[in-house]
Amino acid sequence: MSHADLTWSAWSGLSDEAAARTAAAIARSTGTRLTGVGPHAYAGRGGRVAFFDRDGVSFALVPGGTAQLGHDPGRFVPDARLRADFAEASTEWALTEPLDRFLAEVTSPPRRVALPASLVAVRSVEADTLLPEDDDEDEHEGEEDRPEDEEGDDEYGHAWLMAGLDRLGLRPPTPDEWEYACGAGATTLFRWGDGYPEGLPYGTVPLIQEPNLFGLVIGDDPYRAEFTTDPAVLCGGDGGASLCGGYGSFLSWIVLATAYRERELAGTVYDGGLLGETPLRPVAPIP
Repeated sequence: MSHADLTWSAWSGLSDEAAARTAAAIARSTGTRLTGVGPHAYAGRGGRVAFFDRDGVSFALVPGGTAQLGHDPGRFVPDARLRADFAEASTEWALTEPLDRFLAEVTSPPRRVALPASLVAVRSVEADTLLPEDDDEDEHEGEEDRPEDEEGDDEYGHAWLMAGLDRLGLRPPTPDEWEYACGAGATTLFRWGDGYPEGLPYGTVPLIQEPNLFGLVIGDDPYRAEFTTDPAVLCGGDGGASLCGGYGSFLSWIVLATAYRERELAGTVYDGGLLGETPLRPVAPIP
């Protein structure tokens, strides 16, 4: 069996010795260095994590399998604080009501998907740290091979980003992979539950800055929405619009919901250019 077929249940069911052997085999097949395997817990759930290093970037094993993604109204149980914050925001900003209808507009739909196991970067990185601009002396070298993006602009567009990562044996996550990596099997609105703590998602907030069940620091900063393989979908925030705009707790926190989709963010990012504007989370496929 290929290690790409490794499921969460199979990974969790391995003995410590077998898990160490499996992680070592994955490191060999991906050209990475295994840096640790051990137990890990987050938001009341426990599991096992494995970490790898590639050129100074830390990756974590994200086992695959069939997962429930998206916002499912039938599973959603909002707490009193979230309901009160929504009511306040709805009054001030004329949001769609009721709450479930609004959430359906700003999240991906419920669905079940099958995903392969992969190595996912523990933290997002800036595109220019992985794909530096050409030196001046090499400015035109290979220019004929640079792909054009969907707008026909061949300078640092999404297709350029994808091609550059592909040359490194990497890629961004798909939108489904990003949601799964963030929620780590949780079917609640956020990866930790259906509510959020006091205050705003800014500064030191342990709940969002702690590594999730897969060991990833993800969805931890509303400013840092991340690229996916789909040029129209960025995940993990709204570029800081709600927080910076003073839209209140509900609209600032909801952008960190696992299935959140900011419909206009991709256009804003691409209009302003890619490089250095938006982070990405490299994925190393497991053969």
